[in-house]
Amino acid sequence: KEIRSHHLFADFSEDSLQIILQNSGILSLKKYENLFKCSDVARYFFLTRKGQISLFQTSLEGNEKIVSILESGQTFAETCMFTQNKCYSISARANSDSDVFYFSTAIFKQQLEISNKSCLIMMAEISHRLAVQTQETVELSIHDAQYRLVSYLLDNSSQPGDPYCLPKVKLSITKSLLASRLSITPETFSRILSRLKKQHLIEIKDDIIILSDYKTLAKQVAYCAARVKQSHIAEQILDFTA
Repeated sequence: KEIRSHHLFADFSEDSLQIILQNSGILSLKKYENLFKCSDVARYFFLTRKGQISLFQTSLEGNEKIVSILESGQTFAETCMFTQNKCYSISARANSDSDVFYFSTAIFKQQLEISNKSCLIMMAEISHRLAVQTQETVELSIHDAQYRLVSYLLDNSSQPGDPYCLPKVKLSITKSLLASRLSITPETFSRILSRLKKQHLIEIKDDIIILSDYKTLAKQVAYCAARVKQSHIAEQILDFTA
């Protein structure tokens, strides 16, 4: 039932789903345990069941760049089934004790060939991720570190614009991980938070960042509510395939 409820599996026939499940399983990972490394053969893709997974790349000098941070209900590495070299292009590691479902890429691809609707859902998923990555590339290329951090806070805030409750962001990851995700050094990240706090634009209480002046923050980045957001991916895909 957990797997069937996910949009990637929702439109497979019962027979197809059973074939996929016969070639799947659950892995339990300890905090900081690697799931796979870049260039490993990509025999499986994954669905986060519990915990949190980081996707990252490592330079020859040993520097890490966080590419994505995945919460429960999010899939990853499925695009590898469509690449020619059939290898993972990134590495994956658990940020906390985590459980992930794994699925055979070869079997899943076979079942996709039978279901046109499931193919469309997969295409919509990949297209959405490309849009997100394109947006992030633009932000890295033409916007500074403060723009990226403020955009992240606006994108992930609860109750944005509600005059009776200040929007807030509860950090589910460490500040160092978030800095890496936004391509900001930890020192610069801390300076920006301090600057925003001195300007009375935010308040910081442990792992919660309160957006004290949402409108001013939004003006700083010409924020638009129509920005592509990962949290709305299921709704966008279902709308696309309806």
